[in-house]
Amino acid sequence: MPVKLATQQHFRQYIASNAMASARIEGITLTEQFQKSLADYVSDKKSIAELIKEAKQRYAINPVR
Repeated sequence: MPVKLATQQHFRQYIASNAMASARIEGITLTEQFQKSLADYVSDKKSIAELIKEAKQRYAINPVR
């Protein structure tokens, strides 16, 4: 059954919580940077597209420009 959430921020928090729970279930340790990125997403400071671009720049051999 779909979850109804009051605000966009509640929806984003729901998504972020699910992502963190999935990672923990898989045995993945979340970095501080990842947790900060999720907090930026929840507070609407950054979009998913921005977070993906930043992650690619951090971990790619040839950073995205």
